[in-house]
Amino acid sequence: MYIISYVIMNLNIKNLIIFGLLIVVVQGCYAPPTDIPPGNKEVEFFHDEYLRRTKFYIPKRLKRRKRSLILCLHREEETLESMTRLTRHSFNKLADQNGFIVGYPEGLNEYWNDGREDSISLSHYNDIDDVGFIEKVIDYSIDSFRVDPSRIYVAGMSNGGFMTFRLACEISKKIRGIAAVSASLALDQLVNCSADSTVSVMIINGTRDPLMPYEGGEMIVEERSQGSILATEETINFWLGENKCKEKLTKKDVSNTNLFDETRSERFMYNNCKNGTKVGLITVTNGGHTWPGGRQYLGEKIIGKTAKDFDASEEIWKFFKGL
Repeated sequence: MYIISYVIMNLNIKNLIIFGLLIVVVQGCYAPPTDIPPGNKEVEFFHDEYLRRTKFYIPKRLKRRKRSLILCLHREEETLESMTRLTRHSFNKLADQNGFIVGYPEGLNEYWNDGREDSISLSHYNDIDDVGFIEKVIDYSIDSFRVDPSRIYVAGMSNGGFMTFRLACEISKKIRGIAAVSASLALDQLVNCSADSTVSVMIINGTRDPLMPYEGGEMIVEERSQGSILATEETINFWLGENKCKEKLTKKDVSNTNLFDETRSERFMYNNCKNGTKVGLITVTNGGHTWPGGRQYLGEKIIGKTAKDFDASEEIWKFFKGL
């Protein structure tokens, strides 16, 4: 401090200006220190008097600037560890390759309060504030990991997928894009959906999903209702309207690289939407209540077939990266 003051006092006006510009240049070239150690980091904090848990995966080569965060929401009756197993740790591998951070929040009592009149979920009965919890996870990531607030994404399957729709409806200003696997917009969510900002949406659904009907209707699990949902096409049309997309559709078959999984997939993409948003759909013909490229976590008689032609995690990251 004293040395700098002495130098400034002995500079003429011209040199003082040059000295000031030099400081600005030096500061502009300074990058924030990458002092966040790679690997898993588990965080616990109270929200609404409940102790909540989230695990983050910090990649080996974390981006120094414009850091992205993908939050991955597990399905019903599962934990955050289940999501990493289901996806075969594919998001973590993608994070190592691309320098983004992955977060795995955990629903209370293994469920998310996704806004459906769900007769099974204790989180619904107890009116758990999962939206507020996810907001807190996002704020923590921005403060602790210097995540770019404009690069927040959420992906989920089944109950976790329904939760992504609720987040898009209620905190769209904090989320740039969502991806839902084995989920469509529920009628209860539709009634209360009042997104105040556009958000990009990707859906990956199987046409032979025995739990979440592709053509819409009531979801019945273990002879109990889990609410009624829109058809996949109706869900896409809703988000096309929300994002004011124009009729500019691109359609492309997904390469049928595995001839033994008995599935075929098509990719539909709407790119001409408000604020640069996109709406995408991958339809898995003959696919079940599964994560393409992931584990067959239950038998085919219960959840249907898992597509092996592509990895859902890779398609989701490709979608998010292109926003």
